[in-house]
Amino acid sequence: MATAQKPIPSIIHDLFHNYVPETVDVERDTEWIILTVLTSGDWEQIKWAYNAYGKDRLEAVVRKDLEGLRTLPHPVANFWSVVFWGRQLPPFSAKEWWGTIRRMPSGRGNGDVNDLFG
Repeated sequence: MATAQKPIPSIIHDLFHNYVPETVDVERDTEWIILTVLTSGDWEQIKWAYNAYGKDRLEAVVRKDLEGLRTLPHPVANFWSVVFWGRQLPPFSAKEWWGTIRRMPSGRGNGDVNDLFG
């Protein structure tokens, strides 16, 4: 097991209880750490992330998540959208609410599950 060059501080160890904290690297794992802290962190942990990475980096990670895989839960993403940009996210459409956001590339069709099996 490799030790991180810059391991995370003890203040956020409890957010990574499923991992060996000494292997999580502050620089290498920046986006994962930020998303985890913004999703599950308490006020002190969020302040640590703000001081460690800065507002612009936190905002960039949230924006990338919203424009990409959307791993942040909608209520969390909505909260940070209000904090960073002063506006709520639009509500999910029925398709977004009941469907999957991530699609497996199938090489045919629009990525619907039926494309995979038939």
